[in-house]
Amino acid sequence: MELGLVRTVWLQSAAADHDRPALVDSDDTSRTLTHGELSSRVADAAATLPPAATGRRLVQVPLTAEVDVIVGYLAVLLAGHVALVTSGRADTITAHYRPDLRLRRDGRFDTVSRHPQHLLHPDLALLLSTSGSTGSPKLVRLSHDNVMSNADAIVDALSIRPTDRAITSLPLHYCFGLSVLHAQLRAGATVVLRRRSIADPDIADTLARFAVTMIAATPHVIELLDVQGVLNCHLPDLRLLAQAGGALAPPRVAEIAARGRARGWSLIVMYGQTEATARMAVLPPEHVSAYPDAVGWPIIGSSFRLDTAVPEATAGTDPVGELIFAGPGVMLGYATDPDDLALGRMQDELRTGDLARIDTDGLVRIVGRRTDFVKIMGIRIDLGMVERQLRAVGIRACVTAAEDQLQVTYQAAGLPAPRRVCGLTSEASGLGPSVISVQAMKALPRLSSGKVDRLACAAAHPPEGRYQASAPALRPRQPADLAAVVAVIAPLVGRRAVDPDRSFAELGGDSFSHVQASLRLGRLLGDLPVDWHHRPLRELPRLAEQTRHRPAGQRVETNVVIRAAAVIMICGSHVGLFSLGGGAHVLLAVAGFTFARYVLPEASQAERWRRTARVAVGIAVPALIVAAVMVSLFGSAHWANLTLLHWAFRPGVGNIFWFVESLLLITVVTTGLLSLPWLHTAYARDPWRVAFFLTVALLVPRYVVLALADGLIRGLPWTVAWLFAAGLAMASAQTWPRRALTVLVAVGATIGFFPASERNLAIMIGLSLLALVPTVVIPRVAVRPVGVVAAASLHIYLVQFQMFEFFATPALKFVGALAAGITLWFVSAGLLRRLQQLVPSLNAHRPEPLRHSLNRKEHLCADAPS
Repeated sequence: MELGLVRTVWLQSAAADHDRPALVDSDDTSRTLTHGELSSRVADAAATLPPAATGRRLVQVPLTAEVDVIVGYLAVLLAGHVALVTSGRADTITAHYRPDLRLRRDGRFDTVSRHPQHLLHPDLALLLSTSGSTGSPKLVRLSHDNVMSNADAIVDALSIRPTDRAITSLPLHYCFGLSVLHAQLRAGATVVLRRRSIADPDIADTLARFAVTMIAATPHVIELLDVQGVLNCHLPDLRLLAQAGGALAPPRVAEIAARGRARGWSLIVMYGQTEATARMAVLPPEHVSAYPDAVGWPIIGSSFRLDTAVPEATAGTDPVGELIFAGPGVMLGYATDPDDLALGRMQDELRTGDLARIDTDGLVRIVGRRTDFVKIMGIRIDLGMVERQLRAVGIRACVTAAEDQLQVTYQAAGLPAPRRVCGLTSEASGLGPSVISVQAMKALPRLSSGKVDRLACAAAHPPEGRYQASAPALRPRQPADLAAVVAVIAPLVGRRAVDPDRSFAELGGDSFSHVQASLRLGRLLGDLPVDWHHRPLRELPRLAEQTRHRPAGQRVETNVVIRAAAVIMICGSHVGLFSLGGGAHVLLAVAGFTFARYVLPEASQAERWRRTARVAVGIAVPALIVAAVMVSLFGSAHWANLTLLHWAFRPGVGNIFWFVESLLLITVVTTGLLSLPWLHTAYARDPWRVAFFLTVALLVPRYVVLALADGLIRGLPWTVAWLFAAGLAMASAQTWPRRALTVLVAVGATIGFFPASERNLAIMIGLSLLALVPTVVIPRVAVRPVGVVAAASLHIYLVQFQMFEFFATPALKFVGALAAGITLWFVSAGLLRRLQQLVPSLNAHRPEPLRHSLNRKEHLCADAPS
């Protein structure tokens, strides 16, 4: 890197009075530094760092309100390196982003690596945690321009003068607290450093003794100050109380503003996010009393707009939409792994996740949240991230927040005790257990739309419903290369660009590609959780059960093995190699099982129909191709097969496509039934209960038809639909009693279904394994053949009858049918992927991610070999 390309940040005002105090240590005034002394000290410290021209370093800065530490932090920025600002040791973050250097409390630097370990983008200057804690490796990437422009905007908005003194009332590793340091230095003003808690009883004396003129406060800090009577004290130098970090109730805003006016200071309301460097909007003191429910106008050089296309938006004369921020403070983007540090700007606007109104004069009012970010004790918490981390250890939870507590409502069946859940939540969020409320419920309450009722979950938490618990460490795992995971998934979902923050199902994975994805990821990662297909790809390496790796075998999902075994049973029995029927009927249950996993979890009816259309296309296209060939070239099929409604046009006549026709009709009807509002709501509340009810209801035609008629009736849609419904119930049964009851009913219904008891027994065994045994271990040499046969099972079924005509012996017929079916599957899979690209509506509903252009991100988005 050439020296001319090294970017640096120097926050100190060029016009600062060199004799005016810059940093004042409230515990040791002898350590006070003037602006001139600070400039000299920072330059000396920067000279001890490796030259940026030889490679920019990632420097961990445990930023505290100490003179030596702040000097070291500013030296990192001046020298052109990247500051990874943390609180304390921050082992979670530093294990993920290994620093090259570490700042000590005495202002010196420890060398962790003699050579740069990361490729750092020239614009990158600062890394901050999204949550204000070290609980998440997700960081905000801020540029030199971000830091400087936001500091200048705050100086302008707060009219900071060189004579102003601000106290470190907030942690400096928190973006709000850090912005105070930046803005004061930028204005040539003074920062009073205080390391003790704002709740200590001497805070009022400190404010008076050091002539503090400005206090930055979150709602929690304001309450602490008020409880101690500080807001009623005589503080002649105090001119401004700057509130941000969460919303105060409008009456409270008006009350504090009135008290401030009576005592000679003003309340100013601000609004910001780490992703915007710090502040985005300011409500000047003269407008606070008139608009206590507003957050103000955008800071200088920035703007807001509303996205009224989001589902939560409302139209009309006073529209509500998601608040979008644009300006020089918008971050470069997130970092979720070290390779992201090489990326430049990935976004020009910030979707705040807040629902807002904007008046005709530009005044912004926040009316709600559309994303899962909240602030508790001034710390920003990603509720979705906490939910995902709990889900990673098998806990399905709804995480909400009250004014001063994080609330976890979880389904208790077979899961840890509340104290254990509290500990895990504490680790995931970075909050102490004392502000976490845990409530176990039999089932999570849901809305009529099928979504979890978050308000009902929050209402289940009494104020006293908290559990004290230490936060046990989650077992660390060595992550596999995410690029390898993406390389497996990309060709299976027919996409060039794969977003690793989305799941296989969200990316368009379905029951057809599930087999290959499951087996290939199994070979790559080892054992995966049952719901791996609903987890973000980025999480899979960490979640893989690598400790259960078996050198002699690989753990494979049972439904995959059943698919392979069933089609071999079908094909082998048809050519006379052996007599073992019932395979097609077991496949119907497997189809229901995968349908429940890939189609029905979608709460949106439109998305369910879209996914059903994908399934229908995957079934109908190869069936129609084979039927057309058989009808036109060989005359071995009837024209009714071309309609896939042979059962309707020629009832009672043998139909070699009965399985395909029944499966196609049942999948469409199932989605149609679950589109009925009352059934849609019921399924969202308890999928197993609805699926089990359907199974029992569909046993009526199974018994009635067989009692009243005879002949070729065991392949009609209404006589076999119960098997598909049983598969739905098996996939939805989350507890052992439910699985056992489902198996009991399904196995009982199999008795007497066929005259041949051995065929009934084969179906019973298949259903039992599907419901009760999630995975099996098979020899590694058999994994690939089993996977190919399972993935091609539908196509083998379709071509087998025609291929029998070309060979003389049963063994050759069997091998020929398998080979032809696998070939058709390979060709059809390619056509289906091509169709996905041509008809985007068949894909998952989320938009494609932006294509990245640097380093490993380019590799992730490139075509990857299967």
